[in-house]
Amino acid sequence: MNSLKRTMGILGTVVITVFFVCSAGQAQGLKFGFKLTGGINYQALGDADASLRGFKARTDDFIAASGYTLEQGMIPFVMHFGFEFDADAILYLTPQFGVSLGTGYVRGGTLFGSGNQIITSETTKETDSNDVAASAIPIKLGIYYNFQSVFVPTGKSSSYLFCGIGIYSAKYAAAEKWTYQTSWSNYSETSKSSGIGFYGGWGSESWINPNFAFVFEIFGRYANIGGFKGDWQLDDNGTPSSGSGTLYYFEFLDSASGHWYPSTRLATAPPSGTAFRNVREAKIDFSGLGLRLGIKINL
Repeated sequence: MNSLKRTMGILGTVVITVFFVCSAGQAQGLKFGFKLTGGINYQALGDADASLRGFKARTDDFIAASGYTLEQGMIPFVMHFGFEFDADAILYLTPQFGVSLGTGYVRGGTLFGSGNQIITSETTKETDSNDVAASAIPIKLGIYYNFQSVFVPTGKSSSYLFCGIGIYSAKYAAAEKWTYQTSWSNYSETSKSSGIGFYGGWGSESWINPNFAFVFEIFGRYANIGGFKGDWQLDDNGTPSSGSGTLYYFEFLDSASGHWYPSTRLATAPPSGTAFRNVREAKIDFSGLGLRLGIKINL
């Protein structure tokens, strides 16, 4: 936490410096622009992915041992795909080199019912709905380097490289709804944290006129964030309970199958005992690759 505070202080100082540099740059007639983009991404998601895969593995083992039928199964792979939006203000100190200050929104998690499952037998049906959402809002500081395209006439298209550092304010939410005959339970949790991330990529600009262009970007990001803290609520057959704590990753021993399964859960203290192993604070990994489309306006 102390290292994060120090990093935030350093980044804050740099941001203030960039602000004054931008103001001075505008006064001297340097080029100033805005870039707005949005697109899709593929993210690692870390322990969030491990937890959903652990739930699926436990279900698969139960199906194999019990003779029940899996009518609908969850698809953890889908949760890696998400979307994001990005906004940058850029000051070009030279025609090729610029500095940027920006923000955005990143989201990953279960989509289109990919976290739902239905288990049936001849007389019973069990349903599970597992919804996971991992999102982050970054404050980013970066650099840009422009160079002319070798395939398109001068002034019609250009390319650029970009990279930088950011502070990512992250949120992780998970909810599970379970029903079996007359029994049911609803569980939900929400936790928050922040951490440092790095990004970089390549972009292409197609200029409609000297001040307006369509842009296309390929980018990568590293942002593996831990230290999530938050609240949880449980309603078990009409009996409510709630609490708060830290998001932990652990592997637990299922007594029925004799297998170990990964999971995450908010708790006031780390899970302990012979039925738990590899216990640590969970990390949500926003690292990944993506594509974005958008516009750029020069002033």
